[in-house]
Amino acid sequence: MNIRTSVSKTSRETGSRQRERSEIRARYDLVIIGGGISGATLLWDAALRGVPALLLEKNDYASGTSQATSKLIHGGLRYLKNGELRLVRESLRERRVLATIAPHAVRPEPFLYPIYRTSKVGRFMMGVALRVYDLLGFDRNRGLSPELKLPRARFLNRKQTIQAEPGIHTDGLIGAYIYYDYANVNPERLCAEFILSARQRGAHARNYSPVEKVRREPNGLYRITIRDSATGRLHTTLARTVVNAAGPWADYLDRKVTGRIEKNLIRSKGIHLVTRQINREHTVVLFRPDGTHMFIIPWRGKSILGTTDTQFHQHPDRMRVTEADARAVIADVNRMYPAARLSIEDVEYFYGGLRPLVEDGAASGTYNASRKQEILDHAESGYPGFYTVIGGKYTTSRLLAEKTMDLVSRYLPGKFGPCRTDREPLPAGNFRNQDELIARLKHEFPELPEEPIRTLSDRYGANARMILVNMRPGPKHRNNSVESQNAWQLKNGETYYPEEIDYVIQREDIHTIEDLYFRRAGLGTIGPVPEGLNKLIVHRMGLLCGWTRKQMQWARQSIRNRYQLAPARWISLDRP
Repeated sequence: MNIRTSVSKTSRETGSRQRERSEIRARYDLVIIGGGISGATLLWDAALRGVPALLLEKNDYASGTSQATSKLIHGGLRYLKNGELRLVRESLRERRVLATIAPHAVRPEPFLYPIYRTSKVGRFMMGVALRVYDLLGFDRNRGLSPELKLPRARFLNRKQTIQAEPGIHTDGLIGAYIYYDYANVNPERLCAEFILSARQRGAHARNYSPVEKVRREPNGLYRITIRDSATGRLHTTLARTVVNAAGPWADYLDRKVTGRIEKNLIRSKGIHLVTRQINREHTVVLFRPDGTHMFIIPWRGKSILGTTDTQFHQHPDRMRVTEADARAVIADVNRMYPAARLSIEDVEYFYGGLRPLVEDGAASGTYNASRKQEILDHAESGYPGFYTVIGGKYTTSRLLAEKTMDLVSRYLPGKFGPCRTDREPLPAGNFRNQDELIARLKHEFPELPEEPIRTLSDRYGANARMILVNMRPGPKHRNNSVESQNAWQLKNGETYYPEEIDYVIQREDIHTIEDLYFRRAGLGTIGPVPEGLNKLIVHRMGLLCGWTRKQMQWARQSIRNRYQLAPARWISLDRP
């Protein structure tokens, strides 16, 4: 067993013993398998409709495809060339819905799309496409606060383009279009927020709880056997309906339940690299010689480079980001954006995932494959009440959940409420605008400086209040088990607070140090945390979770291991 596996297992077991796991009821109306964004929005929809539901995730929430996005909420401009107007319209509508229900999680993001003399899509055609994009998003600003409203696209001449992004390749440059979508600074956290918000409404959810077996009983119910990864214990529950939202693992789960695969998936491998910041405030769109695109995205004082789009033929559990993958992305960026001058040593963090795409014989490769969503009803195969959701993308996950829950609600006996997820804000997003939220919190916490109020409201929305309560001066508001410390600063200048870390550990289903660093607080996603600070944070979590000194050492080593690219031998696993 390697160190990384050993660390994860040990820290998971320890954390689980310190915080009681939510009990599993004997019976639910709905069990959702998969804790990515599809499963998360399904659970939120079920909770708002009053459907008793349980979500099960074999690892941590958002630990698969949902942690491997380009951190964008977008309408899918490139889908216009395939004539997928309906998909683009749905995406643009859902872009606005997410800004409505989770305003703390999105920010307007300007994109710079350069036009060269050799561009396959010239100035005229790109202008037409962006005009259509704006028309399809006619309601993009409806009901939104001023800081979230998106301007129309516009054209910059050559000089203006170079002034906007001086590092851009200038040979043959005519100019550039600027258009707008949203950045989603921490998509992993937003995914978890859907799940944790649903639990506040009475739903149940468990991470690190792989499903061992799903069997349909003679009475029509589904018996689900669940293993608790921390203890090894098996649990069973019954469900009237089951939704397979396992993403890249969905077809494997289908076969486990029905003995067959009704729809083949194409798995597209997408990786991203985080480096020093090499561009300004625009996401720069670049095109490879084969016509595929990639982005340079400004993010938290860094640049994100990506993504790739290559078919992956092995089991999803075997996907790794290799050094060869990273070198290929760096080579692409240096060729198309020569001012970057990147090397492998500039990679501060990396991540990757598999997009589950619906197989389409008309598509030539994964890049051109549709991002359409599909819901499979297995009733004709003898499994009524069992559904599989596949395809789609992060931006349209809420809509996929709505359509799926419509089917589930019609199948279940009794009456359930209509869908409300297109207008009901998440608890963290329950405010009109950021300035009003900050003013409200400053009024409630006059004894606190403005800086933590602004920082935490920006990061946690309305939920910042639950952290600020514990930052008030005076012993009665302090955590008695852990001594308060000063604010911590990351290498990019961002400030984190001990009370913030306590809140995340104690209230957000954290079981390993990786959960905290990479899927809730975002401490480690911009690159390695300074070793002294890393030691302080691990020590704090260890005290809260009852870890031994050896377990804390293992946790620190686990974090260090996360920044090691897979060796080149993994590249062979990408091939048939």
